[in-house]
This record gives sequence, C-alpha cells and structure tokens, in this order.
Amino acid sequence: MKILSTLIALFLLTLSTASAAENVSAGDITVSKAWGRATIGANRPGGAFLTITNNGAADDQLIAAETLAAGKSELHTHTMTDGVMKMAHVMSINIPAGGMTMLKPGGFHIMLFNLKRALNEGDMFPLTLTFKNAGKATIMVHVGKVGAMETMDHKMHMDDEEHKKMHEEHMKDAEHKKMHEEHMKEGATEAQ
Repeated sequence: MKILSTLIALFLLTLSTASAAENVSAGDITVSKAWGRATIGANRPGGAFLTITNNGAADDQLIAAETLAAGKSELHTHTMTDGVMKMAHVMSINIPAGGMTMLKPGGFHIMLFNLKRALNEGDMFPLTLTFKNAGKATIMVHVGKVGAMETMDHKMHMDDEEHKKMHEEHMKDAEHKKMHEEHMKEGATEAQ
C-alpha cells in the first residue's frame, strides 16, 4: 500500500499544468489561485498559498490541509513578538461570511513537512482542504520559483510557447474556458 501511495503521489506531482483547475468549491467556499514555492531539497519544508472566498451568509473555518506531496501539513501564521517575526501553528483560519481570506507569505499559509521529494518549479500537487462547515475541497497547487512572493504571472506564463499551445488546446473545452474567464477577471482583496 505504501508503494502505491508513493507512486500516486509522484504521478500527481508531475501532472502538466493543462490539467489543473483554477477554482474548486465546497458548499459556500471557493478556493482559487493555489501556488507554492520550489524547495531547495526534500529535507526543507514547503509552503502553499491560496485564496479562499466565502459566498455564504455564515463564517466558516479552514481547519486542516493534507497532501500526498508531504508527510504532514499544518496551518500557520506569522506573528510579531518583541520586534521579531515568528511563525506559529494555528488550529484554524477564519473565512468570514461574504469575504475573502488570502493565504500568502508573511501571513496565514500552509506548511508542508516531510516532503516526499523536492518541489520543483513547474510541478503541481493536490492539496485537500477541510472546512468546518463546507467540508473538503481539493485543488492543484502550482509550484513557482524558490522564494516567490506571489503566484506566477499569467502573462509571463503564456509567453512560453509550449504552455501557450497547451493553453490554446485546453481552451477548446467550454467548461475550462468559462472557468478561465472567471479567474482572469477576479480581483482579490484581503478579508483580514
């Protein structure tokens, strides 16, 4: 069973960007713009960042995250204590009703420990998020450069001929085209 799990994780880590969904939903929650940073090796922890929108009338909470790419995933935040920035594990992240919460460097984020292999720029991996009310949602995380501070710029990504061809082929699918158009017109603001 352990070998099968490892093979599945490796397969999912090497999926092409053309197969990734930009948005996923569970109940009133929509998760989008999932990205992570490349790591220097598998011994270093990774991080995942994303945007969570609550379209409902009641607050919800992100209470867990898990991925086959890592042995352990934790919700984290950064705090300032006596002039020193420290990272701290948190049990949940509030997603306000009708609001948006951004998980990003220097704020709330998901730490990935005991990576199965190094995260390399261009990799993707599935990340399953568990919400207190909405349940579970799984999104593909796109891995950017080491030390990246934000998700890959879509225009720069599309300047690469290989990605441009894959994107044009993928845009022939009506569902993906609609999802892409919604993604491109989104404007995220912080809820916190």
